[in-house]
Amino acid sequence: MATMSDRASRAHAADTRDRILAVAVQLFNERGYAGTSIRDIAERLGMTKAALYYHFASKDMILDAAVQPFVEAFGHVRDLSRVDPPASARSIIEGLVEAMAGPGAVLFAFVNDPSVIHRQIGKGDIASHQDAIVTALAGPEPTPLRILRARCAVGCVQAGILGTALERRALARAGADPAGTARTAEPGAGGVDADQPLVPEDVRREVVEAALDALGSAG
Repeated sequence: MATMSDRASRAHAADTRDRILAVAVQLFNERGYAGTSIRDIAERLGMTKAALYYHFASKDMILDAAVQPFVEAFGHVRDLSRVDPPASARSIIEGLVEAMAGPGAVLFAFVNDPSVIHRQIGKGDIASHQDAIVTALAGPEPTPLRILRARCAVGCVQAGILGTALERRALARAGADPAGTARTAEPGAGGVDADQPLVPEDVRREVVEAALDALGSAG
């Protein structure tokens, strides 16, 4: 049976891992994945490299852990296609939008490192999840046109969320809010905030409707 000390130790380790991931994503956003070293992450945290290596054996392991919540959320969307009766196209697209705008915000840190995104997206879990979502949106016995439209719908979600987030970051760094009102830019403005969706609710609603239009379905 775990003692109180054991539980406290595990909680402290989990908290440290969370801090490492948050700082690593912040640095990836600022400097790019290739431009960020383990030393950079350790120094930002005020810990030694040896202490950081206790939790993550490599930078690739940090990347995998940072992306894992998105992989899981993507998997939940895939699962919507496996329920009986199948979920509606609208439900699947809404789930995909929430996954991209929520845990998918981590991908925003790698928009200037396309090789990182391609490497992660190309991994088995994410690639298979996306294939299953496309198949579900295409419907039973889909034609090549339906499959094409389903791919366009998924692409619409991905481009709509990340593209809008990029625009908002550019405006923030230029000293204007998304409505175009000038303001004083803050250091680090436009970065990734893990506690906030990547884009606001009104944008997410518009992306859902645009994706349904691309699919050619009322959902």
